[in-house]
Amino acid sequence: MRLRSSFAPIVMLLSLSIGLSGCGGKDKVANENAPLEGRDRELYEQASEKARKGRYDEARLLYNVVITTYADSEFLPLAKLAIADSFYLEGGTSNLQQAIGGYKDFAQYFPTHPRICEVKHKIAHSLMRQMGAYNRDASFAKQAEFQLKAALQSCRQSPNQLALESDLRDVQQVLGLHELDIARFYINNRQAYKSGESRLRDIITQYPFFSYFDESLFLLGVSLIEQEQPEEASEYFTRLVRDYPRSEFSEKGREYLEKLGKPIPDPANDNPVERPGFMGKFSLILGYNGLDISKDGVLLSKSGDEKDVEAEVKPDEASNNTGTRGIRASTRVDLTNPAPATSSAPAGEKPTAGGSPEAKPDNPESETKAEAKKDEKKKKDPKKKKGFLGGIFK
Repeated sequence: MRLRSSFAPIVMLLSLSIGLSGCGGKDKVANENAPLEGRDRELYEQASEKARKGRYDEARLLYNVVITTYADSEFLPLAKLAIADSFYLEGGTSNLQQAIGGYKDFAQYFPTHPRICEVKHKIAHSLMRQMGAYNRDASFAKQAEFQLKAALQSCRQSPNQLALESDLRDVQQVLGLHELDIARFYINNRQAYKSGESRLRDIITQYPFFSYFDESLFLLGVSLIEQEQPEEASEYFTRLVRDYPRSEFSEKGREYLEKLGKPIPDPANDNPVERPGFMGKFSLILGYNGLDISKDGVLLSKSGDEKDVEAEVKPDEASNNTGTRGIRASTRVDLTNPAPATSSAPAGEKPTAGGSPEAKPDNPESETKAEAKKDEKKKKDPKKKKGFLGGIFK
């Protein structure tokens, strides 16, 4: 009993010490992605470096860290845009669809961003890169046309307007070929003039810059003649003869006008009708639409270069530079207490109206010669006073 009672305090102390050690603080694991000041810039630059090397998956992970960790960061919109660019640069149907989603997401959350027109244009480029041959499915071409029209409507008077208009004409050329190919099949192979008419009307009303516009006018006139609508048909034959006098279909249009007893109009111009050559037509059938589509993104480029984003992040950084303020302060003239000419201007310089000396170019040799002449003059005339009150305040 005595032995057991002597061990009781020891057991209690051990249990108490174990309990206290268990209640102690645990070692915390450092979180590398914890929000720190300036860390967002470092992460963005690291991600951009990986993107320049073509390591897009790693770059996207770092861009996502900026987005999820730094909700108020100045680099957040740029990170979202760079992620969409990385998918665009990789290419392929799946990646281009991811790029379209990223660009649309950016446009939704940052509708007033300075690069919003470029983003909308890049959505159209992502669709244009998925366009096939004109005689195949035209769904991507129609989506690209819709996107280009929407971008033109919201980006008037922007630097992207001319490029948007050029791309719209190129896409409409492919769509026009698609519609004309179907209209030819209905009219020439099936004699389904009503079906061909609807396709040709779409071309004439929607694609005014179509290079086969003259053929579309002629086929529409023929389809209307076959449906016993000569009056309306003569209008399209008249447009053909007047606006496209050098077309291969112009002479046939004249013959139809003569048969219908309609006057033949005078040519409005002498412009030749431009047609793609044999190789051009063959390339169009294979799916080479001749579209000039940039492979660079909005921020990232295929060559690995990144556009300067400092102006977007801090547009007034130059005006807030401390070095600039120091230079301006040192050159400021204190008009309330101008310094006397004798105390601020070296010998031989004339003070200006504000009390400051005239600027002279730095020339060490001329300065040393002037000092030597000054010393010789002092030796010759030792009685001359040196400055104010005998040089005491010089």
